[in-house]
Amino acid sequence: MRTAATLFVFALLFFQTKPGAAAVRIDGLNEWLTLAAERSLNAVYEHIPSEESQDVKEQLLRVVANRLLQGYRVDEVRFQEDVTISLVVANGANIPVWSVSLVPPNLSPPVDEWFSRDIAGLEDEVKLLMKNVPVEALLWGDTDLKLRIEEMCKDRLPGWRVSLMVHTKGEGTREGISLEVAFTPAQPLTLAVSPRISSTSIPVMLHSNLKDDLLKGFAPVIGIPVPWLDKHADDLVVLAKFILSEEYLVEKAKAEADIGVTTGSVSQLDIDLESRRYSAWVWMAVYAGAEDRYPEAGLHFGRRVQPFSGWETELYTEFIMSLDDWDLETRLGMRWAPYRDLWLGGEWSSDGNLWWARAMIEPRLKRRPYAWARFSEDGDTNAALGLRITDYLSIEVHYDSRDEDPWNVRALVNL
Repeated sequence: MRTAATLFVFALLFFQTKPGAAAVRIDGLNEWLTLAAERSLNAVYEHIPSEESQDVKEQLLRVVANRLLQGYRVDEVRFQEDVTISLVVANGANIPVWSVSLVPPNLSPPVDEWFSRDIAGLEDEVKLLMKNVPVEALLWGDTDLKLRIEEMCKDRLPGWRVSLMVHTKGEGTREGISLEVAFTPAQPLTLAVSPRISSTSIPVMLHSNLKDDLLKGFAPVIGIPVPWLDKHADDLVVLAKFILSEEYLVEKAKAEADIGVTTGSVSQLDIDLESRRYSAWVWMAVYAGAEDRYPEAGLHFGRRVQPFSGWETELYTEFIMSLDDWDLETRLGMRWAPYRDLWLGGEWSSDGNLWWARAMIEPRLKRRPYAWARFSEDGDTNAALGLRITDYLSIEVHYDSRDEDPWNVRALVNL
């Protein structure tokens, strides 16, 4: 009889007979198994002709449910507005005391610590999913179990794929059966982390060593999913600050790093590295459009202090040498930053033994416009509007009222 009923059901599915309107509901299973069972039985029930008697419908549903939903048997079928099928564990089904093991990917410190932090508590949650589930149920419910665990990991581990494996020590035993949950990275992956250092206090020539050490320190991040790295952008900042804190230059200069992260296959770290103690930079300048201007080289060295909180002050010395006659100009000055990147101050210059007022807008982020202006006690003006093209090159529109041709273009090589 069961064989005939089964053949009849498959014939109904094949020939697409007129469907009934009711839906099948399942009682007695946990959530993820319920979804799988309802999907299968609804696919069958919707092809049973509505004019069939309840006895025929019940018989067909019992046969199909008992055969498809291994590990369970039909206890009761109730026909109301919908059809409700109550399931119980089948006689002889193996209901183990499930153990769950999470298999994290092979990650290096500190990235492995990020992963361990994210999966904390996940093992217990998966155990609850497996409570009182027969082993046989995974023959038809494994896909839904995988989808349910992936949903649990969606916010915890974005970008990681889940795979499941059941391990048994002995056939038919309630002990020694475990569910292994492993994780593999999915595209897109992090291929590189590119640090970009900006500083108004540490010479550009010293940045390359810092970048090299940062690239080495970011090696554990390579190969992890980009969405997961985006979740851990703050941890990446902490890692970058730790790497920098180990640098001799950063330690001696008492430098502090302000870091912004843009994640992607090639993730960008914009590092604003400023010393609270010293400032230093070296440059060479070449003029175009001014006949009486020659290439020059300059050195700036400053000592920074904070007499009050948020009140940054710098005492500095500058030496500027003309490369045609080696004439040297010395400047001694003081400046303070009343607001963000704005510096105001005054300086004495050995060129004419004059005092100058000086203002500068000096953005810490590279490749943004900057400007500075000097006003002497004799009424002369020296100013520029510039743009940093690369870490090493800046272009300025330069003005000096003391020159016969006051306007020119100046290219600076920042060292």
